[in-house]
Amino acid sequence: MKDNTNYSKLEKIFKTNGGYITREDVDNANISSWFLSDFVKRNNLNKIAPGFYANDKYIVDYYYIIQRRYPKYIFSGLCALYLLGLTDKIPTDIEVSAPQNYHPSRSKIDLLIVHKLSNKNVYELGIKEVKTMFGNIVKTYDEERTICDVIKYRDKYDGETFIKAIKFYVRNINNQSKLFKYARELGIEKKVYEVMEVMVNAD
Repeated sequence: MKDNTNYSKLEKIFKTNGGYITREDVDNANISSWFLSDFVKRNNLNKIAPGFYANDKYIVDYYYIIQRRYPKYIFSGLCALYLLGLTDKIPTDIEVSAPQNYHPSRSKIDLLIVHKLSNKNVYELGIKEVKTMFGNIVKTYDEERTICDVIKYRDKYDGETFIKAIKFYVRNINNQSKLFKYARELGIEKKVYEVMEVMVNAD
């Protein structure tokens, strides 16, 4: 009877998730991992990532999977621009920022670029939740923090991506009080001021 109850719980989790189940879900439901292994076999689920299983119809959202596996990873750089709609350029790598002492995995993950930040305040500055194109919630840096990062690391971006992102921000958001507050905290106020002055006048 208890076995049937556990399988019913797994079925409910699976349906609620929309076609996937994770080891974390099972642990949170206080169900033995043995039931998960058996559930995966019974339903012919695919292993998308360690501890993450889905059926054939599940559309893999790698941003969401990375976030589920490594909750302290914050999407940044080009990925942040993409998630925030500040660029239409689709990233080829998944770029994240993390605390310096955060080492959740010893094995290298393909196409994952991790920027380690030693300053806790810098790491936490401007974190917000957004939806991926598949409707899943992930954490990224907000528009102002991302624009500051783009300006700080300008050489990492091609000219078109850089200019389009700044211009879109100026035309559609342009919260300069927040932007310069972040710039001061990141020690790049002069750089940000110079770029914004050029872009605002160009508009």
